[in-house]
Amino acid sequence: MSWKVNKWIKYLEGYCQGKNQIQDEYVRKVASNLGLEQPLDIKFEWQKQITQQFESKDSHGVIILTGTAGDGKTKLCRDIVKQIEGELFDEDDWNSKSFFRSNEKTIVKDFSELSSENTSIIINELIDVLRNGFPNKPILIAVNDGILVDEIDSFISSQNDLDLIKKARQLKEIIEDKINLGFSSCSQQELIKLVNLSKLNAKDNFSLIIDEILNHSGWESCDSCEGKKSNSCPIYQKYSLLRSKPHIKENLSNIILLLQLNNEHFTIRELLNLATNTILASTPKAKYLKATKKENNYQIFTCNRIKRLADRDGLNYESSIEVGFWGMNLGPHKMHNARPYSEINKLNFGELSTNYWDNLLKCKESRDIEIPLDDFNELFDSKKSAESGIDPELWGAIVRRSRMQLYCYQNNDTRSYELQKFSSFTYFKSNVYQNLVDSDDCDDVEVISLIVLALNRVFHGRYISEDTGKDRLYVPEKDQGSITPISIFHGDDVRDRDIIINKVKGDFELTGSRIEPVIEFYIDRDVKLKLTLTVELFDFLYKVAKGFPPNTTNPRLYKKLLIFRSKLASQISKNSRASGKRIDTYTINSGEFRSSALKVNHG
Repeated sequence: MSWKVNKWIKYLEGYCQGKNQIQDEYVRKVASNLGLEQPLDIKFEWQKQITQQFESKDSHGVIILTGTAGDGKTKLCRDIVKQIEGELFDEDDWNSKSFFRSNEKTIVKDFSELSSENTSIIINELIDVLRNGFPNKPILIAVNDGILVDEIDSFISSQNDLDLIKKARQLKEIIEDKINLGFSSCSQQELIKLVNLSKLNAKDNFSLIIDEILNHSGWESCDSCEGKKSNSCPIYQKYSLLRSKPHIKENLSNIILLLQLNNEHFTIRELLNLATNTILASTPKAKYLKATKKENNYQIFTCNRIKRLADRDGLNYESSIEVGFWGMNLGPHKMHNARPYSEINKLNFGELSTNYWDNLLKCKESRDIEIPLDDFNELFDSKKSAESGIDPELWGAIVRRSRMQLYCYQNNDTRSYELQKFSSFTYFKSNVYQNLVDSDDCDDVEVISLIVLALNRVFHGRYISEDTGKDRLYVPEKDQGSITPISIFHGDDVRDRDIIINKVKGDFELTGSRIEPVIEFYIDRDVKLKLTLTVELFDFLYKVAKGFPPNTTNPRLYKKLLIFRSKLASQISKNSRASGKRIDTYTINSGEFRSSALKVNHG
C-alpha cells in the first residue's frame, strides 16, 4: 500500500489559503476542477428558512440580507436563484452578474456592484412595495451594512417629487431601524424583512461546519492510503479524533460562544478557515512554540507534503488539534493579528496558572485522558524550568500548549473554562445564556441579586453589605456617607426587583439567531434603560459582588457603569422621583473622565 493524494483534502486546503480563495465562486471552481461532485455545500437552517420565502406565490416578499463580507450573502442568493430557475440555472451567467430582474423575481447578488441606473430601479421597486401595500414578486437584496441607506439618501437628494421623497424617507427609516435596533415601529415595516447575518449563532455554525467536513464521503479515499494504515498521517489522526471524541468539538465551539457573548462576530468565511486549519495545521512555525527541533516551513499539511517527510515521528504531538485552532502554525504575528485567531488568542488561554491545572499536567494518574505532550512529562514534574534543565522559554511554551490541550480533550469538566480570563463564564453560560435559550427573559433571582449588589457597590464607590443591596438598586446622592466603609444610607431606589435580563429580538427571527442578553432597568412602568450584558461586563460584576473593589477590577468598565449611572439619574430626574436632590453624574469630555452634579428641581 502506498501514500495517496486525496482530492477532498486538497479541496479543503482552499479554505485555509486566505479570504479571496474562500469566496463562493472560487471554491466551486476548485471543486469542479478537482472533479468533486459533492463539494462542501452546507445547508444552514437559517438559509433554508429564507429560501422558503421564495417557494410559492403566497410567500412573496422583500428580504434584505445585510451583514459583513463573508457572512454568506452571495451563496444564499445563488441557492435561491438556482431554486427558482431549476434546470435553467447557469452557474457562469450567475457568477458574471450582480443583478437579475424580471416580472417574476428580482435578485441582487451584491448591491454595491450595481450601476447608478440599476440602483435607482431597485429603490423604486422597494418604494412601489410601500405604495401598493404589498409586493407582487419576490425581491432579494444582498448588501453590506450602511450602503443601502447611503444610496437611498442619494436617491432622495436627486428627486423633486414630494410623494416619492416621502416614501423614500419612510423606506430609509424602516431599514435604518431594523439595521440598528433589529425592529421598526414605522408604518408598513412588515413589508420589508431585513435579515442581519451578523446576528447568527457562530457557535452553532462552527459545529455544523465541523460536522459537514467530518461526515463528507471524501474521507473514504483515505482507506487505500498508507498514512491511514500506519497511523502516521497527522491529518487523518485529527480527523479520527474529532469523529470519535465529539466533546472536543463542543469545547472548541464554546470558545466561539464565549466570544460571541462578548459581542464578537465570526463570519462563515472565518469559521470555514478556522475549521479547516484545525484539521490541516502543520507543526508550529514559531521557534518558541516548537516542542522538538523538527523543521517544517509549511503552514498546513497536504497529502504530498506528508508523503515527502522522511521522519514523521513526533507529528502526533507537534500538529495536534490546538495548533490549528489557536493558529500556532501561522506564526506569532498572524496568531495575534489575523482574524479569527487574533480574537481567540485575546482570551489568553493557557496563560493563567492554577493549582488545579498544574496538578493535572504533572500527575497523569489524576486524569482519564492522555495529552500528546505527555511525552515531555519530565517538564511537568518540576515547578520551575531550571530544575528540568530545559530552556525557560521552551518550558513555558510547552506548559501553555499542554493547558490548551487539556482544555480541548477534557470531557465534562466545567473548570476547564477557568483557563481563560473570564473565570465566571461557566456561571454565565448556565444561569443566563441557557435560560435565554428557552425563554425571552431570565428572571433568576440569584443572578439579579448579584447584579444589583455589584451595581450598588459601583454606584456608591465603596463596599456595601450584601443584605443591604440585595433587593434594590440605589442611585446615591452627592457626598452621602462617603467616609463610611459600609453604606447605611441610600438615595432614591430604582424599584424593587424591576430589573430583568432579556434577549435582543428582531422582527424577523431566524433559526440559529445568536442570543444577546441585555439588562433592562425600569424607572417607571413605561420608562426603562438598557445595558448590554456581555461576558466581560458580567465577569466584572461577578467579581465586584464577590468582594473585589470596583475601582481596581477594570477601570474601563468601572467608568462605563458610572456613566450609565448618570443616565439613570437623569431619567429619574425627568420622572421627578429624585425631586430636590443633587446626584453625581459622569461624562467623557475630550477623552477625560469627569464628574459633575445634577440638580433635580421640583416638578
